Formats: sequence, structure tokens, C-alpha cells
Amino acid sequence: MHYEVDAVLDSLFYHPTHPPFMASRVIQRFGISNPSPAFIERVATAYATGSYDNGRFGSGSYGDLGALVAAILLDDETRKPVLDSDPAHGHIREPLVKVLSFFRSMGVSFDQPLSLSTLMSLESRIGQGSYESPSVF
Repeated sequence: MHYEVDAVLDSLFYHPTHPPFMASRVIQRFGISNPSPAFIERVATAYATGSYDNGRFGSGSYGDLGALVAAILLDDETRKPVLDSDPAHGHIREPLVKVLSFFRSMGVSFDQPLSLSTLMSLESRIGQGSYESPSVF
């Protein structure tokens, strides 16, 4: 039984779709909700080969997370300031979370936030309430 479990885990780990799947999930956790296919391919290649930047990062063995993280953090798509102006790039947030983030950045503070009528009636104006996404996919 022990060998069967190892065989199943190995077949999943070495499956050809594992590196792109792992790359897209880790990229999303690092804050880019909609990575480009080319970016996913570069990160998946680093994960599969175990090295990034001609062997500067990673051990050279399949599934090296160090190479994966280095590929994410050091890639041009992550670091270019030009992509900040693209509305489809970055982390997608709900409308109410965006408004609250704006309030925090402007230094707005509320003494009684639960009785604030502007936040309570804001849901109908911005089109979506907090945690009321129509779909998670």
C-alpha cells in the first residue's frame, strides 16, 4: 500500500500540467490575479528545470520552489512600473474593499464606524457589497 501511495504522488508531482498549475497558483498568491500566459510559462519553466537566471537561483532539480519564487519576484512582468497603469494587472479587489483602502490611504478615521450611514448605503452605488461576488471563478 505504501508503494501505491508513493506512485500516485509521484505521478501527480511529475505530471506535465503540474508546473503551470503550481506557477499560476503561487503567482496569484503573490498578488497578480490575472497573470499572462507567457509569465506563467516562464515561472513554470523555472519550477520544472529547478533554476532561474541561468542557474543563479535554484538547485537545478525538478520542483525547486526557490527557482519558482525567484522567477516570480525577478520577472519583468512583476517589476515593470508601466504595468501599474493597466487596470487588468495586479490584484483584483471588491469595490467596497477598494473604497475602504482609499479611506485608509487618505487617513480617514471614524469614531463609530458601524453607525456610519455612508458606508451602509454605499453598496447600491458601487454595484456590489463586500463578499458578495457573483462568482469565484
